[in-house]
Formats: sequence, C-alpha cells, structure tokens
Amino acid sequence: MILDRTQAPPFSLSTDYSLIQPEIFHFPGGQPLFVFRGLQQEVVKLDLVFKAGKWYEPSSGVSHFTAHLLRKGTLSRTSYELAEALERLGAHLEVMAGFDTVTLSLYVLRKNLFQSAELLLDMIREPSFPEEELRQEKELFVQNLRVNNEKTSFLASREIRKALFGPKHPYGNSTEEQDAQFITSAQLRAFFHAHVQLHAAYLIGPLASQELDHLLTLFALPGEQPPLVESPPITLGQSRSLTKPGSVQASIRLGKLCARKEDSATYYDAVMVNHILGGFFGSRLMKNIREEKGLTYGIYSAMQHFQQASYWVISAEVNQQNTDRAIEEIRKEIAKLQEEPVSENELAVARNYFIGSWQSDNATLFAVAERIRGIHEFRLPGDYYQRMFHHLMRMTPKEVQAAALEHFRLDELLEIRVG
Repeated sequence: MILDRTQAPPFSLSTDYSLIQPEIFHFPGGQPLFVFRGLQQEVVKLDLVFKAGKWYEPSSGVSHFTAHLLRKGTLSRTSYELAEALERLGAHLEVMAGFDTVTLSLYVLRKNLFQSAELLLDMIREPSFPEEELRQEKELFVQNLRVNNEKTSFLASREIRKALFGPKHPYGNSTEEQDAQFITSAQLRAFFHAHVQLHAAYLIGPLASQELDHLLTLFALPGEQPPLVESPPITLGQSRSLTKPGSVQASIRLGKLCARKEDSATYYDAVMVNHILGGFFGSRLMKNIREEKGLTYGIYSAMQHFQQASYWVISAEVNQQNTDRAIEEIRKEIAKLQEEPVSENELAVARNYFIGSWQSDNATLFAVAERIRGIHEFRLPGDYYQRMFHHLMRMTPKEVQAAALEHFRLDELLEIRVG
C-alpha cells in the first residue's frame, strides 16, 4: 500500500485526561507522603516541602539563606563531609527557596535511598549554619546578583513584580546586596526553628511496601505547622522606565493582577484568552510583533501563580528604538480581542494546541507528580484539569471576547521598560 502524502492524517483530539493518582501515606507527625510507584527504572526522587518561603521571612533574604545553608554543615558533619557522602552514594540534592515554600529534592539510586535519606534527615534536624559558610554563600549571592543586574530582562521581571505588589510585599520584594550584608547565623537559626517543619513529601520510585514503611518511620518529624503570617497589603505601583547605560536592547513587561487557580471557571476563561493572545508560538502577539513587524525574536504572555495571589505578564525583548511601537502593537492586539469575537477556526486551533501540548508535556510520571503537587498546594479538586479541558471545549468566541473584557482591561495594565 502506497501512502498518499498529499492528505493529512485524520485528526483526533482527546479531552479525557485523568492524572495518575498517587498512593497517599502519612508520616507519624501527620504530614502526607504522595507516592508514585509506576517508575520502571531503579531510581528515586524524594521532594520534602516546607512552608518556609519568602512569604514567611521576617526580613528579606532570610528564607533563601536558611534554605541554602541546610546543606552547608550539621552538628555532626561539615559541608565537605556532607557533599562527599552524597557524591559517594551517587546522590544529587537540589535546594529551591521559593516565594511560598522551600523544597529539598533528592535524586538517588533506589539501593542508596536510605543512606542518602539519613544525610538529608541530618540536614533538617541539626543544621549548624556555620559563619564561614554563610559568608561564602553571601559572596556567591552578591556575585550572581551583580551579573543579573546587568541583564535588562532580569531587571524588568523584578520591577513588574514590585510594581504589581509593592516593594515590601513578599511577592514584590527582591533581596538586595544590603539585605544580604546584615543577615546573621542567629537569624537563620531562629527562622529555621520557627518555620522549617515538614509540610508534605512527594516520592517517585519503585519502592516496596516495607521500604515505604521504613521511610515513613525514618522521617518521624514533628507535625507542628509554622505560625500563620498575616497577609500584607498589596500596594499597586505605577508604570515606569529604567535606563540601562550602554544597552542596545530594551526589555518590556506589561502586567496586572489576575484570576487565581482557585477561581476555577473564571481562571479557565482567562487561560484561553491568554493562550490566544500570547501563550504559544502561533499566538496573535507572535504573529503580529515577531512575524509581521519583526520587532522581536519572541514575545509571550503567561499567568504566574503564588499561593496567595496571581499575576499576568507579557514579556518581550526589543531594540531600544522599537519599544514604543511594540507596546502600541501589544495594546492593539488586546483591544482587538475585546472589540470583536475570534473566529471559530482560530479558537479551535488555539484550543487544540493548548490541550494537545498540555497532555504531551504531562506524559511523564515526574510531570504528573508536579501537577499533583500543585493540586495539593493550591487546594484544588482532584479532577481540576479534566474540568478545565471540558470548560475550554465549550467556550464560544463570544465568551472569549467577554473574558478578554473582564480580565484584561487595558487601563489596569502596568508597563515596565528597561533599556
């Protein structure tokens, strides 16, 4: 049989997507352990999550340095001894200090899991926060910050958060050199004891039941939750331009606060509008500003989510002389979505791409585990994404237009230009 290559293969879109559900166990302290045992390889990933992110810190930078000093020495092991022991076991440890949580991620062969877990347990039970290690960590932080401060893209992203939340809000604040300078080991110890308590854990790996029982017993950590932190007020700032001497490139960010994931149907509507506008390579912003006008190599829009708030941002890097024109074209494209319905064909293409790429991106167990973690951390229903697909399939061009008017008002957009 000879294939007719002049005809495209039949297209079939499935909107049935059920995330693989984990087994849920509990540590002696009551914290949940979400377990995915479907992995065929003899490797394990263990994520320990603590409610100790920037949201909880008493002063800027404390969460970051507390998290990164955990692996820099304990009461029984030096930083070098910890690193050498992990290397000998072929284990890799990542530390992520985020806005809401701190996460320790351990990657290791199954046969070396418990030896590595003992080291991890030592770090979160008896960290020593050595003065010399703190000094070195500060130097590294300052060096990286100075490098980043030379990048217009870094500055623009930092400034849009500051403008949307306020410089003193945890989501708007950025740790500067002077903040790092005054952080002490005593502050880190106090923050550790107040906030670094296990909140939840996620495990991927082919562990037997007796291995899980041992792991649950091993991490018998107190179940106390960190003290509640009162939500600080959001102080909306203004659009602004920053001059970066010698820069031929300008970074632009347009943003506003937006619907949160918990808002469900409202959020689903905003997802579709964002996708059509700037969420993929075939979006309106990409077609206009990259392909037709040639003002940028790439332009995207996205919704960013924290546990207490969300914001929407459009990002692009352009030549200095094209800044005004690019912003003008961005506003025109938003206005078009508000003034007239999209065509049925454009809506179908965008929707099919969104659902298809989402399913493709979440085809691995590691990606599924991240989605399950999001469902847990944001307190969403288990079928949240299935509901989203069904909602998007029912949306009409008129509903897209109404959502654009409701969620992406031009008079609410703040502009940041750096260049």
